[in-house]
Amino acid sequence: MAHTCADCGRLNAPNKAACIYCGGALPEPVALEADALSVPDDIDQLVRQAMTMGTTHKLQEAMMAHRVAADAAPDEEVSETDPVDRLNELVAAASDAAAAQRAGLLGERDEALRRVAAWVHEWGPLPERSSRDTILGDAEPEVPLPKYRRPHALVLDGPNDIDRAAGIAKAIDVDGVTARMIAIAKQPRIVLRSDQRDRLNSMAETLVDSLGIAAAVVGPAELLACGPAVLLAGFEHGPETVKIADWTRETPQSAVREKMVDTPLLVVPGEVVLLRFRSVRSGGRLKHLREGRMTPSSERRLAVVDLHTPSGVVRMLEGETDVANAPGTVEGSFRKTIRNMLEAWAEQGVRTLEPRSVSPGGQGGPGRTGEDGGLLSTSWPEWEEHSRACRALFIDPESTRPEPAEELDSTNIDPL
Repeated sequence: MAHTCADCGRLNAPNKAACIYCGGALPEPVALEADALSVPDDIDQLVRQAMTMGTTHKLQEAMMAHRVAADAAPDEEVSETDPVDRLNELVAAASDAAAAQRAGLLGERDEALRRVAAWVHEWGPLPERSSRDTILGDAEPEVPLPKYRRPHALVLDGPNDIDRAAGIAKAIDVDGVTARMIAIAKQPRIVLRSDQRDRLNSMAETLVDSLGIAAAVVGPAELLACGPAVLLAGFEHGPETVKIADWTRETPQSAVREKMVDTPLLVVPGEVVLLRFRSVRSGGRLKHLREGRMTPSSERRLAVVDLHTPSGVVRMLEGETDVANAPGTVEGSFRKTIRNMLEAWAEQGVRTLEPRSVSPGGQGGPGRTGEDGGLLSTSWPEWEEHSRACRALFIDPESTRPEPAEELDSTNIDPL
């Protein structure tokens, strides 16, 4: 059992006759078995990492994987030591081990490592965490939105009626081709952007009162009001959700699940597109023509369904949501199961929109570099804007009800 120095109060190995810290006398030393501890081959690297990075988990894993003598464990007094003091002692022991190794004092090194093992053992087991869980589990979820120069946008429901093109062109002052594209749309979409919200408000009022088309004005505040979406992870124990920090990565295995208690008021289905690019060398005499060029290497489309509830957005995502126990499930097919669920929601009176596929528009900022060195560009910003604009349009239209506005001026408005 480890001996405590009466002068400085620090622990020493049981075979020491004098304190290695202050030189004070210790109780009768006890010989240790020669094979009490097996030292890992990479102990120098592990100790150096513990000293320079301030982390000891790799050292702990290596030491706990080897045999530690039973009498090397600290006594009951150690359990009452302040946690900060324990860590300080552990770092000091690791430093002693490194110094002894450099000096070639293998016996002193082994004694210091026994102290490291004793302190680590006293600290107790640590929860296992992967690097992916560390990155995603601790990060605060953020809502990626497209980056446009003009913050306010006019969103209107898809009329799906070509005969309304003339009225739309007059109400929002766009050309006939743009008006026809808006008129034949089946899903809500943003049609204009502007710096001046009141002008868009006046247009929305005209669309609602004169043409009977649902319209609203949204900005960053309205789009972010409902907070980040959560993933509907599965239905095995009823619908359960988990928080997601990055929708381009897999769900952490250690994610905490919560029960979904709200029923959807609005269902927004569609697809998000993920494009991967790889760098290629091109011809040409100039360096900027030969290097840094990217070419598309793959495209992936993921089915997504946003369930808008009173408390926020619950998202079903292909490849992440387990629909094995969902109502109307079709074994082995996420998309067929989703179609059945969409039909059921529509029959129950829940507003269910037409699916819409969104592609990367270049407004989400630079893409993320993948592990293979390629570039990943996604349409998640465009999807977030579309889904949240639909929420503002149908769930809480009063929040964007226009105020009386001055005469229209289209010089400060961008048609999309």
